[in-house]
Amino acid sequence: MPTQERQNSTFNTFFKKKSSQDPSTKESHQSVKQLKIRVAFGVILTLITIVLQCVAFFTPHWKEVSAKSQSLQVGSIDALIRTEVLVYFNAVHRFTRHSYGLLHRCEYISNNATKLIKPNLDPNKQTKICSKNFLPSFEDNQFDQCHSLEYYQFCSKANEKRFNIDNDYLLATFDILSNSKQTRDLSSSCDCHYPEYVNACHILQYFALTFLFSTSILFGIFPFIKTSHNRLKVKCFGVLSSILAMIFMLTILLVALNYFQYEPAEYVKAIEKHYHASQIYKLSIDAKTALNHFLSNIQVETGYSTIIAWIAFIMSIIDGILIMLTCKIPIDSPFIDDPNTPTNAAKSQESQARRSLLPDHDFAPILPPEIVVNNSDEHTSIPRSYSKE
Repeated sequence: MPTQERQNSTFNTFFKKKSSQDPSTKESHQSVKQLKIRVAFGVILTLITIVLQCVAFFTPHWKEVSAKSQSLQVGSIDALIRTEVLVYFNAVHRFTRHSYGLLHRCEYISNNATKLIKPNLDPNKQTKICSKNFLPSFEDNQFDQCHSLEYYQFCSKANEKRFNIDNDYLLATFDILSNSKQTRDLSSSCDCHYPEYVNACHILQYFALTFLFSTSILFGIFPFIKTSHNRLKVKCFGVLSSILAMIFMLTILLVALNYFQYEPAEYVKAIEKHYHASQIYKLSIDAKTALNHFLSNIQVETGYSTIIAWIAFIMSIIDGILIMLTCKIPIDSPFIDDPNTPTNAAKSQESQARRSLLPDHDFAPILPPEIVVNNSDEHTSIPRSYSKE
């Protein structure tokens, strides 16, 4: 019996050493470790993309607007339109630099004009006023009542959608008479809203962030999925989510680029649209001429928010490529680890059928040696043969 125990311990030690020195096991552990490192890098990259996209969305610097000169020449046009455009330029753009975003806008009053506009302010400091990116919103039949510089300034500075006629501060700030019946009518008909393209960008941003978060989650759980069939599903959904995020992010950039001059030009463009809708084509042409002169006298530049949004879009492309390269699945046996798939079940049944047709000695088990005790108290080990009953 001691000899048998010694042999069993020898066999166990041998198989332990063999299993511990199995190179395939080491390669498997190393590949899993490398996969987790690459996936962690991809998840971090996706989270950075989300942060950059949020920074671009919430900062008011998608475009910077400033006047090229402090005088505007609109040419020989109708005196009414010329006066209205010049008053708008002098009050809003002559001494002020503007920055616009998808949520907010900011005004920066230049140092040399601060004392002229607001004498009580320090001329050595730049005045910054930020508010929601609201613009007047009204139907064309309300143009005569709603299209005024006072209401334009109210929408762009007051952070309110409706004008409160009982607020003395607003009345004094925007120089509107509280006893005016017309003003009371305006308070109920003229509203302030985000531009339509900004509302569209808000919806696109929501979907872009949703798919970016989905990409990071699917990317992060990939190493913990055991079966190849489920890994294939996770990879497909991850790639699809990444592609949709890229599409929505690119759409935001293209929409913002298409409305690059919208906010500064909307006040003058509303005049041209009104006279064109009223079929007063002479005034409509004059308003369009004034609009062209106005746009040529202001400078619209790309802000750093747009640059950050482009960087986030490029990083989302890198995320998608990294998912396809990192989340690899064996091509030769994509469903071999999933016993519930029909293909794998059929293969298992076929293997069992083949095994039942083969002779029994092909599957003879390896039995431990039989120990025979002789009369001389000697132990002899005789290999035990497998006999088919």
